[in-house]
Amino acid sequence: MKKLSVLFSLITIISCNNQEAIEKETTIIGIDTIPETRTAVSSRPIADLTENAGDALNKDWAFTVKVYQTTKTFHFIMKVKYEELETVDTLKIPNIGIQPIVVLKSGKEKFSCIVGFKDKAQQFKEYKKVSVENNQLKIKVLKHYAVYATVK
Repeated sequence: MKKLSVLFSLITIISCNNQEAIEKETTIIGIDTIPETRTAVSSRPIADLTENAGDALNKDWAFTVKVYQTTKTFHFIMKVKYEELETVDTLKIPNIGIQPIVVLKSGKEKFSCIVGFKDKAQQFKEYKKVSVENNQLKIKVLKHYAVYATVK
């Protein structure tokens, strides 16, 4: 019995996930006429945030987050750079019945950015956090969003 109790405790400890809880938000919308693809894709960033990271030797270094359109209306490419480190990530905005509006806000920590979008009420919905931790770029999902379409 003692072995079974120890085994159960060990399985419980192993199966516990140390990840932080990710908030979820659900929206119910009617089927709208937002096209799934774009006819014209801008080559310029639709949102960007830059914070100086330079020093005496490298004055042009910066922490930058730039978001670019793709051919899919609700999909974006996010390019992040810190000093000489670069990464690319995808950004998928939920179809809440309006054209997506991507917003970048400075985070609380130095070299951090909250990536999100505006909802129908023009309220900011945070989605991902981009930051520099121990001189490494980190991208973390803060919240998940789900959209359910209703048919009348």
